[in-house]
Amino acid sequence: MKPFIRLADQNDAAELVRLRLAYFQEEFQQIPPETEQAISRQLPAYFTSQLNQQCVAAVAEHQETHKLIACALLLIEEKPANPFFPNGKTGYILGVFTEKPYRRQGIADSMIKCLQDASAKMQLDYVSLSASKMGQSIYERNGFQIKHSEYTEMEWMPL
Repeated sequence: MKPFIRLADQNDAAELVRLRLAYFQEEFQQIPPETEQAISRQLPAYFTSQLNQQCVAAVAEHQETHKLIACALLLIEEKPANPFFPNGKTGYILGVFTEKPYRRQGIADSMIKCLQDASAKMQLDYVSLSASKMGQSIYERNGFQIKHSEYTEMEWMPL
């Protein structure tokens, strides 16, 4: 039975936290306890304040148990318009995660399509992401293209 794909609402905040922590455990194996505690404290407040504001989440709900078995996040950023984003709104997809028993069933594809539909409704100029090796083919199937730029991506960490 295929899960029900939908956008998350405030009632899903606790399940989004659970799925995000499960994703981190799988992706990073060992997270220092103080880091995990900080993340566990921040996530509930984040989803409570930002869900369906600056963060949209697509989720897969098991049709029998109603438990969430997968999620994908879309962060919305509003910035001064320019020729690359004339509407001044862009999106960034991250945290695409499906629990192991439900993988390879097209759930991630369906969640990406759900976020693409939401992005179009919000008139985002573009949506970007950083693809893992496991996820790259999913994104390519859904129209994402590798971006080549004359600009070099850089970051600075103040902590």
